[in-house]
Order: sequence, then structure tokens, then C-alpha cells
Amino acid sequence: MNSLDLALLFFLLLVVLNYRAQRSVLYPPFIFCVTWLLDLALYRSGLIEIEPVHANTLAIVAAGAASFSVGGLLAILTPRKLLRAHLFPPKQEWHFGFLRNALMIILLCGLPVIFYQILQLSKSGGGGFNILLQARVALIESIESGDLSPLRLLSYFTTMATFTCLLLATGKKDLHFWVVTVVALIGCILSTGRTSILILISGLSAIRLLQAKQESLLGAMRLLRWPVALFVALFIGLIFTNKDTGAITGGIAGVASFYILGYIVGPLAAFDLVVQHPADFIGTSSHTFEFPVKLAAVLHLTNYVKPPIFESFVYVPFPVNVYTIFRFFFVELGTVGTMVLLLFIGLLHSLLYLKARQGGRFSTYLFAYSVFPVLVVIFDDHYFNIESYIYVFIFGLLCFQIGSMPFRLLPAIKVRR
Repeated sequence: MNSLDLALLFFLLLVVLNYRAQRSVLYPPFIFCVTWLLDLALYRSGLIEIEPVHANTLAIVAAGAASFSVGGLLAILTPRKLLRAHLFPPKQEWHFGFLRNALMIILLCGLPVIFYQILQLSKSGGGGFNILLQARVALIESIESGDLSPLRLLSYFTTMATFTCLLLATGKKDLHFWVVTVVALIGCILSTGRTSILILISGLSAIRLLQAKQESLLGAMRLLRWPVALFVALFIGLIFTNKDTGAITGGIAGVASFYILGYIVGPLAAFDLVVQHPADFIGTSSHTFEFPVKLAAVLHLTNYVKPPIFESFVYVPFPVNVYTIFRFFFVELGTVGTMVLLLFIGLLHSLLYLKARQGGRFSTYLFAYSVFPVLVVIFDDHYFNIESYIYVFIFGLLCFQIGSMPFRLLPAIKVRR
């Protein structure tokens, strides 16, 4: 039995143990280990030609999953008295009427602006029938040249639309919610990427499972069959709208399978190169601690060199520029530091899950947004982006604070009999 088969058995054991710990598919250590089990199983299948992964790389991945799982167990042992603390009273009456209308109108007005910007980017990228492909090419070129203004407008709109959609999803599913959901989905598609779509669909799916109290494996499969099908359809469809597929043979099935398998197993092979040659991947600035270092630079306490937005490509043998969640942790902290950090992340993420499981709207909203980074641990590290978590927290805090106060645009008219 080789090292890959041993790793598969180890992850299968971790998946079973983590599922038994909470009987929930939303338990972060369970998601962490399931994604890696899927990754290794597809790698083992040999469906795509790829470089071999060494035993020490698999050992680091397995140890990281075990550390993340231990963090989840520590969260389970947390006294329930601490988890019962509420930022907002659990039975508080909310008054979201004016706020819901205002947010919906802002997003409806912003959608044509975003479409116009994508159209202009498409023209600057050469024009043509495939608007999203040309817009994506132009967007990448502007980012590489240092002009982030097109990215900022798209990012602001998709971020606000996603926050608003997740916020409304914690309440009643009325017309406001469905309008905002459609606008958010269209905005995510126009962003030419897949990250925002996964954040939106995974967050809505988590809220649905928590509200329906259907977190078991069978219950989740029954409730999420359509959201999963929607994401797969959008993922495959966007491959043909914003990717250059001319060099790939095999028709539609060949192109789709190459990109899907490449996205899943490619980063692991790329991380293996990092483990074997770490000196070649040392960056000029910290990725793991980017937020505190950037904050210190703003306070003139240190110098800060912004890391490149896009990583350099390696060939495995197809080009890959993402290296799983472990890449920066391993290079910057070493093996032991990686295990300690993953234990800490697993602890905090599991605490947030346990808090959301109690049914509070604010904690449910926060947890829904946090599902994305654990879903893509086989792809890249998104836990480091502390700024986005601060933004989602502030946005939710302001909205729930405003919603806790009865507010009228016009004074109420009292009629006496």
C-alpha cells in the first residue's frame, strides 16, 4: 500500500469521526476533511495526467486536517454558557421594512451600472460576441498594470449584493429576498469569476440547512440538490464564456472535465513543488499576516510591500497558480507553525458554527459567509482575508442595529374616533 492509499484511508477515518462528532455536514472539520478526501480520490483515479505527489506532502496535508479537527473538538468542549451569550436579544422584534426597501433599490440601480462597465471592459479588450471573456481579459490586464479601479467597482457591488442576500435570507423569504437574490446572482456572473458565485450559493445553502434543521447527510442531500446543480451548471457554463478553450480537445465534455479536474487536483500537485523546493516560493511580504502588517504600515510602524495579486504559474504539467491552503502557511511558518495555526482556525470556525446552530440571525449570517473558505481549502487560502470578515461583520452589525429600532420615513398619523 503506497502513501496515497494510506492518506485516503486516514481521511476517510477523519470524515467518519468528524461526522459523528456533530452529525452535521456544516461542521467545519467535516467539510475540511471531505473536500480533501474528494481531492485525493480524484487524484488517485488517474482521470487526468498530473505529476506525482510525494509522501511528505501528503503527511503535511493529513497532519493539517488532524489539527483542524482537534480545533473543532476543543470548540465542542467550550462551556455552553459562553455560547449562549448574544450580541442582540434572541427574541427581539426586528423592523427591517425601510432597510430592505432601501437595499433592494440600491442594488437594482447599481446592476445596470455594472453591466455598462462590463460592456466597456469588453470593448477595451477587443470586443466581440463573448462579452464576459473579453471583459475578463481586460480586467486581468488592468490588474496586472496596477489599475484596480474596474476591480473595485465590481468588488463593491458583488460584495454588497452578497451581504444583503445573506442578511435577508436569515428572515422571511418574501419578494425583497428573491429580487435581491436574483440581482446578486446576476452581479456575481457579471464579475466574470466563480468565487463570488460560490460564496453566495454556499452561504444560502448553509442558512437553509440551519433554518430547516436538516444538517444530516441525507437531509442535506435532499435539500441542496438544486443549489448544487445550479452551481455546477454555472461553473461549467462560465468555463465556455470567460475561458479560452480553443487549445483543449474532446468537445464540451473534454473541456469541462479538464477544467473541473484541474481545479480540484492541480493545486495539490503545485503544493508538492512548494514542499520539495520551498526556497523558490519565498515571497517578499507576508501573506498569512497581511492584515496586521498592512495595519502597522498604515500607522507608520513598519514598511509594507504589497504582494502580487496573481501568483506565478508552475506546470504539473498544465499551468497552475494556486497551491492549496498550505502554501503560505508552510513557507512562512514551517510545518509546526502550520499545524498550530490550523488548530486555531478550526477552533474559531467551529465556535462560530456552534453559535449559529443555536438559531441567532446574526451568527447565522456570519457563519453563512464563512462557509466559503473551508470549501476551497484544496484550492487556496481564504482565511487570511481578515478585511472581508470585518466588512461582513460591520455591515451586519449596522443593519441589525438599524433593524432593532422602529423607523419610519414619515411620522405615523393617528386617527381618533
